[in-house]
Amino acid sequence: MARRVITTGESKDKVASSTVLKALNVLHVLSELCDQQLDGASVSQISRLSNESPSSVCKHLAAFQKMGLVEQDSHTERYRIGVYSLRLAAIAQKTLNVRDIAAPYLKKIADQFGETVHLVVRDGHQVVYVDKVESSKTIRMHSQIGLRNPMYCTGVGKAILAFSPLSLVDEIAADGFTAYTPSTLVTREDLLRDLEQIRRRGYSIDDGEHESDVRCAAAPIFNHLNEPVASLSISGPKWRINDSLLQEFGLTVHDVALHISRGLGCVQ
Repeated sequence: MARRVITTGESKDKVASSTVLKALNVLHVLSELCDQQLDGASVSQISRLSNESPSSVCKHLAAFQKMGLVEQDSHTERYRIGVYSLRLAAIAQKTLNVRDIAAPYLKKIADQFGETVHLVVRDGHQVVYVDKVESSKTIRMHSQIGLRNPMYCTGVGKAILAFSPLSLVDEIAADGFTAYTPSTLVTREDLLRDLEQIRRRGYSIDDGEHESDVRCAAAPIFNHLNEPVASLSISGPKWRINDSLLQEFGLTVHDVALHISRGLGCVQ
């Protein structure tokens, strides 16, 4: 068999790049298997799913094991993701800023509809407005970054609440509801029914529940643990936002929120 000869630096780079990609694919397959089976994965399983020979799989795993990215059970000889991956995940999370990731999306949909777009994060039983793109129209929303509002009567708050544990709803209900407008939901049962609709739709609607003259559609943003940590909304004066446009708002923020969530590591 003829020996393969590498003649240029570029060719060496290509071979090295191919080797790295194959190794990373082995690590990816291992992570997928570990997500499905708590006792880890065997070399044969990884080999079959990665389309790599068992010897190549062992070589890649040995390299990852030296770095702490992979661990091997001495009794079963099965492999699992190592603890060093936790450090990498923690560093990655520090560099992921929902405001930075969301900013270009917020501007894009504000330009598309000409209405005000908000980004909020959850803080206890409230939401905090962390970014805003103003409407291009004369009559605008009277909101500001740093403003806090309740979760149960705002579109942005309900979007997060709908995908949060039931215990959070119970805590908010225990605090009591304030009727900001005649449309505010002021019982646990009514709120739960609305949250169920939000889960089915994928976005929430605030039809004058916090401010009687405002309509809003909002969607949740999820982190790498698939937890709802933020939401974004499109809002405008009630007289300007008919039912058809409100639905279009909802579908748009739902799609945009998915893109932002993926940027935060969500795998939905």
